[in-house]
Amino acid sequence: MKLKKFLSISLLFLPLSANIYASDRALEEATYTLVDGTGNTRTTNIFTSTDASQGILIDGINVKVSVSAWSDTGSKGLTYDFNTNTWDEGTEDNSVKGATLVDYTNCSINRYGNCISGTQAYGYGMTNQDQVWYKNTNGDYVPWGDSHSVDNFNDHGSRDFDMILLSFDKEVVLTGGTFSANYYDGGEKNDVTVAGLDYDKANALFTGTSNFTWSDVSETVIDGALGHFNISNTKNSENYFESSFTKNLTAAKYWLVGAYNTVFDQSASGSFNNVGFKLSSLTVGLEEKTTQPPTQVSEPGALALMSLGLGLVLYRRKRRV
Repeated sequence: MKLKKFLSISLLFLPLSANIYASDRALEEATYTLVDGTGNTRTTNIFTSTDASQGILIDGINVKVSVSAWSDTGSKGLTYDFNTNTWDEGTEDNSVKGATLVDYTNCSINRYGNCISGTQAYGYGMTNQDQVWYKNTNGDYVPWGDSHSVDNFNDHGSRDFDMILLSFDKEVVLTGGTFSANYYDGGEKNDVTVAGLDYDKANALFTGTSNFTWSDVSETVIDGALGHFNISNTKNSENYFESSFTKNLTAAKYWLVGAYNTVFDQSASGSFNNVGFKLSSLTVGLEEKTTQPPTQVSEPGALALMSLGLGLVLYRRKRRV
């Protein structure tokens, strides 16, 4: 009988040895340089959607990434014939279509037309389908139109939003970026839109065969993974403009980084400044879940459980008397 009482007390006090765990999130970061180099020599780190064999090393973990460019330039195939002074107007200008990434070197030029040493900066712009071809008097077709920056300028009567799509094989957070050029900056305002997308929904759009718009893409944005940020109007010591994505953005595998896109901003006014830039690098964070040391049950709680256990034992003994 004494043995039974001993077991009862032991089982009753078992919760005293339990631990309470709390979890926290740590963010390891690395810089993803899209294009870099020295002088006129450039090294590109752009990967196509079918070639993501390389990636970003974040705290010893290789995060693979593919990059592509997109703009709502529809199916335009504009050409202008100077011999007849006529346009081939093409078609609508609303659908989001693939664009072409182009790497550039920006530098200060001396009076001899050469780059001044130490002023080179490297970044990616793009040309969309509003870059048209005109036939000159020699019968040659020459490109004209659409700027070479990632921008939201008006082209041929319609505002086009250029954006770069990054597809990661793991969920990451974007916390900042650098730019080799920043056009028409007006100070503290929205220059760059950053949006994390639901991978399955967005992938169906960007890899599908049906036409889609930026409004369709905006419906795939993950809660907490959208921000509009300012780019500095002065360069850092390495001749790059900077932007800090100050909001605590949620992690995602699909990210858009582009010229300020009012389609993603419900608070946008009817009038806003034209902006353009060339993207050089992004700061990419990888979330790691860590476990804090166990938290012991407080002393008052332990005493209360002990008192309850002793009370039950005494009550059982009293009933047996």
